Amino acid sequence: MSGSNIWLICKYASPKKYFFGTRHFSFATEWVKTGNDVTIITSNSSHMTNALPQFKEDSFEEFIEGVRTIWLNIPTSKSSNGLKRIISWFLFELHVLKLPKNNLPKPDTVIISSLSLLSVWSGLYFSWKYKAKFIFEVRDIWPLSGIKLGNISKWNPLMMFLGVSERIGYKYSDLIVGTMPNLVAHVKNTSPNYADKVITIPQVYDKEFYENEQEALPQTFIDKYLNGNNFIICYAGTVSSNNPLNQLLDAAQGLNCTVLIVGEGKEKNRLINQYSMTKNIIFAPSIEKAQVQHLLSMVDVCYDSIESDIGEFGLSRNKWIDYMMARKPIICAFNGYQSMINEAKSGYFVEYGNVPALKALITKVISDPQGVENLSKNAKRWIMENRSSEKMSKKYLQYINNVH
Repeated sequence: MSGSNIWLICKYASPKKYFFGTRHFSFATEWVKTGNDVTIITSNSSHMTNALPQFKEDSFEEFIEGVRTIWLNIPTSKSSNGLKRIISWFLFELHVLKLPKNNLPKPDTVIISSLSLLSVWSGLYFSWKYKAKFIFEVRDIWPLSGIKLGNISKWNPLMMFLGVSERIGYKYSDLIVGTMPNLVAHVKNTSPNYADKVITIPQVYDKEFYENEQEALPQTFIDKYLNGNNFIICYAGTVSSNNPLNQLLDAAQGLNCTVLIVGEGKEKNRLINQYSMTKNIIFAPSIEKAQVQHLLSMVDVCYDSIESDIGEFGLSRNKWIDYMMARKPIICAFNGYQSMINEAKSGYFVEYGNVPALKALITKVISDPQGVENLSKNAKRWIMENRSSEKMSKKYLQYINNVH
């Protein structure tokens, strides 16, 4: 497929230039290197950052590492949920459809990447108009996420419309690309006639970021939160109900270790109040992504926890990539489809909600430094062999090329 024109539509695609680089730019830059023309259509609206470009016009175009990047001017929602975010999805699609396209190369392939799931409609329109291949990339399973995680009724009109959008996308796509390793099980439940279109292209690591763009933590942070000789178990990320930490904090009581929670989120103050009397639990503020590897270099084991009814379809967590690139074993409380950690032999899954099981596992890990070292070696080696953006971009393009 060398020399083809690819349009990639995703409301939340972002380059490292402004915030942090999403998979879309990792793949696009690799595709450009092999002679393809890639256009990413995205927005300057994100609840995660205010660093995206701001402008008065409807759109703004620039080239980033050879990738034609078209920014659409969309009002920003301050939250990851709520009506304003949904409205921003609709506004994004309207702007995509009315965007002047006379100066854009006619696409051979149109890729849409959720969220926004509404991009199914604009992607289908462009694939029909230009007789292009249509690729439906699923990074977040909607409307199931809204129903299961947001407690929204499946009979909610918006959920019903998103359900139609999802099924239409599965039906008319030439390829269904899932970041999660067991998406095929969900598609079999939802649209069984199209499950044979599903492939997995998981999250990847950016070699340049991990090799050249790292930053050191301030010494004041190290002195305040990492000054000690205890065995340190660290969770670094958003402190939210989607990644509950009670199991870890309950298990930590009475153990000869320090639990370090680095990040912000709606649950943080509640946890601080609940565990204020537990001396081996430390809460630290969030840090820059470029400082995470330095942080993790000073801890012993990393932790994650996922309470999710959609876990049966598996996960491809950027957090795990950070942990594994830092050569750290992972303990993950999770009852869903297992991948990465078990494949790499770089850590343990433990039953979600089972505090005694987690406490026993932590005790075992603390008493086995050689085992920790072995898991550490496996972690980075496996990630580098299996999750590079260069390797995955070639695989992705080969799948697209094989679509007829």
